[in-house]
Amino acid sequence: MWRKAAAVSLVTAPILLAVATAVDPALGADQGYGVYRQHPAATQWHSLLLHWAWVLFVPGLLGLLAPIRRRGAVLARIGWVTVVLGLATFSALMAFDFFLLALEQTLPDAQVAAVDTRFQEQWPTVAGWQWPGLVGWALSLLLVPIAAARARVINWWTAAAALVGTALYFAFAISPVPVNLLGPVVLIGAYAAAARQLLRPRPAAAEPDSFGASRRRVSFACLYAAPVFFGAGLATAPAGDFVARPGQTQVSALLLHLGWLLFVPAMLVVASRGRRFTRVAAGITVLALLNFSALMVGDTADLSARQVLGAGPADRVADALGGLSFFTFGWALPGMVLSLLGLMAVPIGAAVDRLTRWWVAVLAVAGVVMFLVVPLGPAGVTGPLLLLVAFGLLGRDLRRAPDAAAEPVPVVAAAA
Repeated sequence: MWRKAAAVSLVTAPILLAVATAVDPALGADQGYGVYRQHPAATQWHSLLLHWAWVLFVPGLLGLLAPIRRRGAVLARIGWVTVVLGLATFSALMAFDFFLLALEQTLPDAQVAAVDTRFQEQWPTVAGWQWPGLVGWALSLLLVPIAAARARVINWWTAAAALVGTALYFAFAISPVPVNLLGPVVLIGAYAAAARQLLRPRPAAAEPDSFGASRRRVSFACLYAAPVFFGAGLATAPAGDFVARPGQTQVSALLLHLGWLLFVPAMLVVASRGRRFTRVAAGITVLALLNFSALMVGDTADLSARQVLGAGPADRVADALGGLSFFTFGWALPGMVLSLLGLMAVPIGAAVDRLTRWWVAVLAVAGVVMFLVVPLGPAGVTGPLLLLVAFGLLGRDLRRAPDAAAEPVPVVAAAA
């Protein structure tokens, strides 16, 4: 099931990347403020499709890493971290394109530039979001194909094609059509070949599963770490005037973002023990979490607008952002609703599968409900504390359950 899901992601992600690149309204020399205002529909299509392309690359690249055992394990460990924390963070940055569109629809270019400049000066956001996102994005696209080829999951010709496509995309992403499509077109062919090879298993190599063991250890740790970061983000959120505490606001947003991201490997390790419903629920929750975590960058964007413009104009920008249907219905609402439902559904599925006790699932449901109903402040950490207890107990119970991933994993036949 997971190989098929990864293969679909590997095929779909570069196709979405190609379409997003083709409809980008800001190509060539046309990079100034006001372009988004002139092309609102193209801007929304470009930003949403680009975001979803990077989101789908996450399960796709993780699927390429999953069969790796000892050969290529060092690169696989680095690549796994860059995908989960780096590439996922990079996909979040597309949210700022929607914010820029809302700015341009509301304000003259001079004020748009002032808000954008202030956003770029927010060092906790730059160091915590932009730098890890950019570095992780680049390393993910470069290291994962090499690690997969080293482990003979794919052949070296496929890996080389993926690297060439990545290099072309890096070089020509904002060039005029059709030059900017060179990279995505090559990536479509490369990752389609990788998907085909991923679906052709052969008997496993007789080598210890060092990468799988380390990945599972980290994933189990995320069952505890995710609620801790989630609670820390809520605990540090300013209860009053957040504009007066810009550093605290940014740190809170970053901690919440990391909390939602760390739930991704936590969901995957639960799915590795679960049956069909649990696996499907975990897969949907992973995609939702990748969307939901991105919304935390909006806290810093809104902070920048309020620092530069004041409350009234910033409220109008926020209203304009909320009126962008592509963002609201293609990103924000599905991410939030499905993430919260998934954090309840996956423990319930684990209980149905007899991987844990029912009262553990009840604690998880209560944690999500408390997060929704308890206001910010000291009491606001009640929900994360309940989730910490629930997922901690779930992790303890899962360690006693059989794990298909711990068994020999087939590697795919590499073409000569």
